[in-house]
Formats: sequence, structure tokens, C-alpha cells
Amino acid sequence: MRISRALATLTAALVLTSCSGGDPATTQVAPTTEERDAATSSASAPATTDDTAATGSADAGAATSSAPAGDASARTGSATTPSTATAAERTSTAPESSPLGSGPVTILLVGTDSRDPSSMGGHSDTIMLLHLPADREDVALISLTRDMWVDIPGLGQGKINSAFARGGTDTLLATVSDLLGGVEIDYVLQSNFQGFINLTRWLEGFEVDNQHASSVVVGSTGREVVFEEGEIWLENTDGLIYARQRQTLPLGDLDRTERQRAVLIGMMERLQERLEEDPQDFPELVANLRDNVKVTGDLDVADFVALAPLLTELDPEDTISLMVPITGFDMIQGQSVNIVDREQTAALGQAVREDSIEAYVERWGTGYAPGG
Repeated sequence: MRISRALATLTAALVLTSCSGGDPATTQVAPTTEERDAATSSASAPATTDDTAATGSADAGAATSSAPAGDASARTGSATTPSTATAAERTSTAPESSPLGSGPVTILLVGTDSRDPSSMGGHSDTIMLLHLPADREDVALISLTRDMWVDIPGLGQGKINSAFARGGTDTLLATVSDLLGGVEIDYVLQSNFQGFINLTRWLEGFEVDNQHASSVVVGSTGREVVFEEGEIWLENTDGLIYARQRQTLPLGDLDRTERQRAVLIGMMERLQERLEEDPQDFPELVANLRDNVKVTGDLDVADFVALAPLLTELDPEDTISLMVPITGFDMIQGQSVNIVDREQTAALGQAVREDSIEAYVERWGTGYAPGG
């Protein structure tokens, strides 16, 4: 049995959402949706977290071997039906018996910065859309930087990462959907970052293409971690440290979102390698994920086993890595924010809704630097 890259994408995404979270979790107890949303609905606008301190926590907690199942509530719906002739003509290769159905699928990945091991509240410092087209021939990863200044339904304006803290998962989902012109989001995946470390160790590490050389001094141990430019191998807690760094990078949080996408791609490739070597490891992986993640929507983690023989194989180069575009940076209400590029973002939203992301890339490219 050969595990498809699309399947590996979804599996790795289940735990990648945690890479900007808070302290490692040490309990299997997660709050109910009502408890979590009630606890976060009155939170104030986000304060910037200290990356070095949080990185130190990640390194110090490396021995922790389990994490709680996260909790999320979301409005969910059926996959968006392509509305253009080009999208409609795309042939779906996913059988109707697939748990994902036969149409395009859009998933919201959320990682929070909660310092409470039993809470999935706080601010959503990792916000990413994963889009699977109807033909399953590629995968698109679309990051949203946490400092984007946006309209938050029912709450005025603010940084996008405050939408979750102020109104819960439904509000974040509505904010992301509205920003992209009403994109239908089918599932929400949420976790904390200990699951990320667990998966990294299960994979025995993974490779990424590092765009910017950098180094980090781990606050709790004083250990210096050096990331050379080019292909590098990440294992143990270094994958998490790499994905969380933003200080000293040329474009700060923008480069961090690129690193998070690169990490997900690297984990997908390594997942594929591991599962090709021994397909019998896949049920074991799914069992581990069950204890570390929460899937909101009509899809159980166990359904991923059924996806294995149904989805097509995808080449690593078929992963499209994007960021919701910005025009630059500004100060609003005393906060450093990213200004959304409304014209290009509208085009990106239309591409997701119409299942035509390749056409968007042909027009706008994949660069994420402001004005680039």
C-alpha cells in the first residue's frame, strides 16, 4: 500500500497547527467548547509573545510524551462547488466513498498560544488554510500572518489573531472566511505543540529547505541552535524551534509563516517515506494522533486510514505555498500591524472559492514580501 501525499498532508497538518503554541501540554483533559469560548470571549487584544522564552519552554518540555486533544467549535458546510468552467471541468479522482467526498476541501488550521495546559484558548498564532482541489492533483497551503489588521465580525477591527481570543473558533472562522470573500471552510483542526514534537520524533526528523540562515539561544538551557541556509535536517525539538522563530529573520513573522509551510512540506515528505518503508505504521500513527488533536467537522481521525488507498499520489513539487498578501506595515491603536492587500486578497479568495489556485499563481506568483 502506498500512502498518498495528499493523505500525508492532512496527517501532518493535524499537529503542525501547534507550532506557535505555548508551553507543552501535560494533561489529557481538554475544555469543552463552551468552557473554552466562555474563557476567551472577553480577552483583550493580543500582546506579542516572547519567542525566545517560549522556545525555551519547548526545549525544556522535550521529555513530555503526550498532549491533550484540543477542542474547537466551527460552522461547517459542504465543500464549495466550483463556479467557473475551468474548475467545473476538473476531473475528481477521489471516489465518492472517500470520507472527504469528491469535491474541493478547505481546512482551517489553528494553533494557540495558551499557557494553560488544560486550555485551548488564548490567541491563534498559527492560522493556515489547507486547500485540496477536486482533482487532488496538488495541495495549497495558505498562511495568514497573525498581525493582519482585519474586520472581525461583530467585534470591529483588530489583529486577526485576536479574533479567536475575543470570540472563539466561530469568530476566527468567520473572520478568515469573510477576509477571503466568503470561502467555505469544511473542517477545523486544532492542537497544541507537544503533538508536533511527538510527530517529529516518530518521523525520526525531517528535512526542510531553509531560506534564511539564523540561530536561536534556548532560554531554558542556553543551548544555541544554528540553522544554516539550504537543506537542513530537523529532529527532536529543533523542528519546533525552527518553526517558531521570527526574530532576526528579514521579514519577521512573514518569514516565520514561510518556515511553517516549509516544515509542513518537509513533514509530509518524511511521512511518505516512513509509510512507504512500512505501511503498517500508519494505523499506529493515527492512534497517536487521536490523543493529540481535535478535528471539527464530519471527519474522524480514524477516517484517515480509509483515505490511504483512495487519494492519488502527489509529487512534492505539487504543493503550492502561499500567504494572504499584505502591502506593508503600520501602527494602529498603538499596535504594529500588517496591512492587507485588498485587491490581491480578493483574487486569492476567488481562486479558493472557484478551485482555481493554479490560475492565481500564474497571475500573482507565490512571493510574500510586501509589493513583491
